Amino acid sequence: MDFMPYLVTDKNHPDRDPELDIAIPGTLWYKRPFKVHRNVGAGDGDTEVCPTSIGKKCPICELRAKRLREGADKSETDELKYSQRVLYVVIPIDNKKFESKPHIFDISQWNFQNMLNEELEEDEDNGVFPDLEEGKTLKIRWASKTIGKGKPFSEASRIDFLERDIEYDESILKSIPNLDEVLNVKSYEELEAKFLEMEDEDEEDEDEREVWDDEEDVKKTKKTRTTRKKKRVIEEEDEDEEPDEELEEDEDDELPVKSFTRKKKRVIEEEEPDEEEEPDEEPEPPVRKIKTTHKKTSKPGGKDRCPFGHRFGVDANKFDDCDECELWDECDEAKES
Repeated sequence: MDFMPYLVTDKNHPDRDPELDIAIPGTLWYKRPFKVHRNVGAGDGDTEVCPTSIGKKCPICELRAKRLREGADKSETDELKYSQRVLYVVIPIDNKKFESKPHIFDISQWNFQNMLNEELEEDEDNGVFPDLEEGKTLKIRWASKTIGKGKPFSEASRIDFLERDIEYDESILKSIPNLDEVLNVKSYEELEAKFLEMEDEDEEDEDEREVWDDEEDVKKTKKTRTTRKKKRVIEEEDEDEEPDEELEEDEDDELPVKSFTRKKKRVIEEEEPDEEEEPDEEPEPPVRKIKTTHKKTSKPGGKDRCPFGHRFGVDANKFDDCDECELWDECDEAKES
């Protein structure tokens, strides 16, 4: 697959790095991380995008943080975890099922981006792979995996960087979908209402039923109370790994941010993440060719701040220890910043 960059428009992009000019509105970037909650609502529930993906508050994440502080069981808080996924725009090469034109590729971060990160750490020169003119074709080998009795899914087991046969012109950007605009994110109130939907097990709060007492052979009336239950997320985060039917063998993934950047930097004024104001309309800056390089990520804090020896502000939600950590809120907030 050839990975295509898209023009970033979201000021709260998860990969945003002003110092390296990465994922800033007006720049080109190759991926769009986001989070989802599974089984939201009554019945089997739906998969919903977590509002923190666009820098907003999430009622499900807030409930999980509250229950962790109250000492809830891990089984309960795990039901409320989000799963991390990534969107890409790719052009399949020599694929019998898919045309060689831009497709949106949705996969779990754990099943692809993690391995890509490792490959880019090995050879940072390969960080140019999404560049239009100097990029490389990724040849990906997929392995079939399963979790428990769940459905099989694909996980990247090897990635090779090949020289591209063609150079893409900037005009192709007109046909590249804006990954910042394809996510359907419910408002806080909409998601909260759906999450708290009740199962209509009984229409009445209290129901009288007749039973027989065998000893006295007397019919008695016994009151049995039925209650409506709140529907919570049933599936654990790891169940995220279901095969993606968009691309033949491609599937799910999760971890740090890797990147390609422009060598020239520009100064911009940062905006508050939660502002709803419409930006002043200004002529769009011309798209420049991007000379790309790999970004080594860094996050605030370190092992000295984590009571369990993990990376503070980086490893939130990655270890079982996180469920019992008193600093979880601070760590998770640092990770999102």
